[in-house]
Amino acid sequence: MIFQVEKRRFRRGGKLRETRYYYLRYRFADMSADRWKSLGVTDKQVAEQEARKFIQDKEREAAGILEPRVIRDAARKPLKEHLGDYIADLETRGRCGRGGRGARLVKGRILRTMEGCGWKVAVQVTPDSFISWRNPRQDGARTLNHYLQGMVSFLNWLERVGRIKANPLKFVGKVEERGQRRRERRAFRDEELCKLVQKSGPRGIIYFMAARTGLRQEELRQLTWADLSLDADAPFVVVREASAKNKKEERVCLVPEIVQRLRSYRPPDFEPGALVFPNGIPRASRLKVDAKRNGIEYLDESGRYADFHALRYTWATFLQRNDIPQRFAMKLMRHSDMKLTAKVYTDETQLPIYDAIKGLPWLLDHTQIRAQISGAAGLNVAQGGAASEGKEPAETLVNGGVCRTLAHGVAVGQMERAKGFEPSTLTLAT
Repeated sequence: MIFQVEKRRFRRGGKLRETRYYYLRYRFADMSADRWKSLGVTDKQVAEQEARKFIQDKEREAAGILEPRVIRDAARKPLKEHLGDYIADLETRGRCGRGGRGARLVKGRILRTMEGCGWKVAVQVTPDSFISWRNPRQDGARTLNHYLQGMVSFLNWLERVGRIKANPLKFVGKVEERGQRRRERRAFRDEELCKLVQKSGPRGIIYFMAARTGLRQEELRQLTWADLSLDADAPFVVVREASAKNKKEERVCLVPEIVQRLRSYRPPDFEPGALVFPNGIPRASRLKVDAKRNGIEYLDESGRYADFHALRYTWATFLQRNDIPQRFAMKLMRHSDMKLTAKVYTDETQLPIYDAIKGLPWLLDHTQIRAQISGAAGLNVAQGGAASEGKEPAETLVNGGVCRTLAHGVAVGQMERAKGFEPSTLTLAT
């Protein structure tokens, strides 16, 4: 090991000079070359003392007795300063979401978590303190998981850049979300969508565009006329990667109805780079007012919302109701999984399920049923309205739910007697 305190020499203007401060020249066994460290002092005795302390720390770090210097420095640095570095890194890497909204949401959640748990520095972050803060909160399961996810991502970043040794929240479990979703959405019915489009003024075309393309709010906000090909043989809209949620550029085919509406909406002197909706996209509060004004339930009796994102549900449900193949619907919704299109975004309450099954063929026709019921004696016990010879006709029975079950039970008994078996006892619940 090389250990030497001296001033560094250098040439300037043809003359040999030396630095004002002392340096430590050192090299350990695993180093291929000498290294220099400025001690920041001009007194040699103080410099030697600082050098011995530095070497001692290095030896302790190598033996595992002491944490590396970068971790010790990071432990003294406030968590809010680390958070600022984390958000700046997200912005540099282009991971801050559309318009920076994702980074702002994450930062807000992390700050609320740190303030609620009382964390000032990294060493104070523990699973117990987080769980104690989370347990009494009345937020929804998904919101609580967002808080955890934000902190875990932040701490993972600190671990990757070497500021902490390990993520203390790595094994903290999530809250169960199944059956606890607080904001379920529904699709707009056709008559509701007509009212919303026709009676919402200039916002109607925006609602209609969202309900017939599935574009999200941010995608609509950044949409330009250059993204629309309305005069092509197969008109389409391009969702640019800068505005897309998955950061992938995709084409979405346009239905003729929305193409016609957009053509009439487009100004004659439009610029290709101009925004299609220059006045912005309505917020959820504005849609809520428009819905109430048109007699549309913003929150139905089942607790489902008809907000702006519900227009995307409307598009998926519209495709399903009109028998668009599942693979096509997934492409038009720009999903990576068919289950997301079919199970999450399709409003099953609007599917014509009964209309699809009511025309299914019968297993047994009426003639076969009467023949089986007659049995060996040739008596039709199921026809309560049949008249006996020489008697008044019996009162006609309405074969409702319970009566139908009783007639079926008698029929089974008659058939069992015809086959030579003793029928089981029939019990009629009252």
